Order: sequence, then C-alpha cells, then structure tokens
Amino acid sequence: MPDPFGIIDGTKQVTKTLNESVKASEELSKAIDGVLAVADKAAKERAASRKNSRVVNADTTTIIEAVDEFQRLMLAKQSEEKIKHEITKKYGEKAWEEIQGIKARKQWEEKRDKYLEQSDRRIMKSVMALCYIFATWVAYECTWGRWK
Repeated sequence: MPDPFGIIDGTKQVTKTLNESVKASEELSKAIDGVLAVADKAAKERAASRKNSRVVNADTTTIIEAVDEFQRLMLAKQSEEKIKHEITKKYGEKAWEEIQGIKARKQWEEKRDKYLEQSDRRIMKSVMALCYIFATWVAYECTWGRWK
C-alpha cells in the first residue's frame, strides 16, 4: 500500500540523517581524542624530562657533571669579582651599580619573555578549543539544524 503522506520516506530520511550525524560525531570525537592524546603525551614527556634532569644518579658521569658545573659557577663568581674590582677602580662604585642594574633588567626581560611565550601557548590552545567547538557546531547544523 502506498504511503500518501510520505511518513515512511520521512522516517527513512531521519534515520539516515541520524546515522550520518553519529558517524560525524564519532569522527570528531576521534580527532579531539587524538589531539588530546598528543598533548598529553608531550606534557608527560616534558615532565619526565624535567624529572630526569633533576635526578642524581650514583654514576661517575653525574658526579663529574656536578663538579664541572660547580667549577663554572666558581669561575663566574671569581670573574665577576675581578670585573667589579676593575670597574670600581676605573669608573667608581656608581658604574658598578649601573652594571648591576643592567644585569637585573636583562634577567627580568628573560623572565618576561618566558612568561609571554607561555601566554602565547595558552592562547593557541584556547583558539584550538574554539575551532573544535565551531567544527562541532557546524556538524550539528549540517546534520540537524537549518543547513540540512
């Protein structure tokens, strides 16, 4: 018996649209899970790298590296003392204070640059999240909304 109101065809069309939207949402979920997995893996690798750099092993290379670093620090301190003595002798105490101010400014600029880099990364993550939200909205509108 023919369907004069098209209920059967409408039901088939709704079922087909629902199946397509389920497939689209599954693909979107897979993409989001993939991005989250990559970000999680990178974060875990960075954390492990930081942890490994702090671990002191009982082997001789670690001890040698520690001694080398200590010697570099001592050499830097001695060099700074020599430079301070020469500068104060030649230009006075005020010149050394200016040099210390410049050093402090350089250190502050480095900290600020690191902070701005982290801020940029946070912004990029936010933009990425907004893109996923927009893609979800477009998929919804194409499946069930006004654009179908």
